[in-house]
Amino acid sequence: MNSRIQTAALAVTLLMIGLAPGRAFAQSDFGEERVGTNMGSFLKIGIGGKAVALGEAFIAVADDPSTIFWNPAGLSNLSEREIYFSHTAWVADIDYEYVAYVQPTPQFMNTTVGFHIGTLRTDLLETTEEQPTGTGRGFTYSDLFVGVAASRQFTNKLAIGFGVKYIREDHGGSIGAPSVDTWSADFGTFYRLGVRNAIFSVTLTNFGPDWKPDGTFTEVTSAGFEIEREYESFSTPTSFKAGLSSILWQQHDFKHLATVEMNRPPDNAETYRVATELTYMEMLALRTGYNLNADELKWSGGLGVILRTGGIGQRVDYAFTQTEHLGRIDRISAGIRF
Repeated sequence: MNSRIQTAALAVTLLMIGLAPGRAFAQSDFGEERVGTNMGSFLKIGIGGKAVALGEAFIAVADDPSTIFWNPAGLSNLSEREIYFSHTAWVADIDYEYVAYVQPTPQFMNTTVGFHIGTLRTDLLETTEEQPTGTGRGFTYSDLFVGVAASRQFTNKLAIGFGVKYIREDHGGSIGAPSVDTWSADFGTFYRLGVRNAIFSVTLTNFGPDWKPDGTFTEVTSAGFEIEREYESFSTPTSFKAGLSSILWQQHDFKHLATVEMNRPPDNAETYRVATELTYMEMLALRTGYNLNADELKWSGGLGVILRTGGIGQRVDYAFTQTEHLGRIDRISAGIRF
C-alpha cells in the first residue's frame, strides 16, 4: 500500500513539473526578457507575517493558515479550526488584506479544507489624461481572489493538496477601463523525509488559462484614423517551487529551523531563498530570510508570538521586507485556533 502511495506521490510531482509552463524552465540568464508578459501580478505578493519573515521560503514549512496560499498540502499540518487575518502595507499606499479559515475534517478521508480571500485596493486616484492639473474624475484599481483548498494526509509522511480560486482584476471600470475575470489552480506536496525532521515540498501555483481583459479600446493610427481593437491575452503568473526544511538543532527550550527554496516564475529569472527561525518554548520566534538573486525584495525579518489561554490558541506574526529602492514593507498577521 505504501509503495503504491509513494509511486502516486512521485507521479503527482512529475505531473506538476510537466504542467509548469515552458517559459518557467527557460534559461534563467534570459529571465529578465520575460518581465511584463503576465497579468495577475498581485498574486505574487507574499501573504502572512511568518512566511514573509522567512523570505517567502515557506512551502516546506507550511504550518499556518497562509499555507492555503503557498502550498495547499500544508493544510494537513493544521489540526485545529482557525481563523486567520493578514494585512500588508504595500508600496505606494496600497493595502492588501487576506482572510483564511481552516477546518480539519479527519472523518472524511483524513482531509483538511481551507477557504481564503485576498483583496488589494488603491486609494481614489484622479484621472489626468491631457490635463495634468486633473479632471475631477476619480478611479480605483482593485484585485480580488476567492478560493478553496483541501489536503489529504495519505501516510504519516505524505500529504498532497489542491486548491482553486476565482480571480478578478479591475483596472478602473468606473472610467471605462477593462477588467478581467478568470480562475487558477494550485497543487502541492508535503513529504517528511524521516531524517532530522526534514521536509521536501513541491508546488505549482496559479496554473490556469490566459487572461484577457474584456471590452475593446480605440487605437489612433499615425494617419489619424481610429481603429477599435480587442485587448491581447496574457499568461497567468504560474510558478513552480521546490523547497527543503530541517530542524538543525533542538536543545532544552530552543529549536533552530532552516529552509531553502527555489522559485521558477514564468516572467523572470529563477530565484533562490534561504531562511532561518529560532524558537523558544514554542512561544516566541525570531525569523529572517534572504532572496539570493532578487533585484528589489532581498532581505526580510520578523518575529512571532504563539499563546494558548482557556483552550483558545492565538498567534501573532510581524514581518518587514527591506527593498532596494522602495523603502520598507510591513506585514502583520494573526490567527485564532479553537
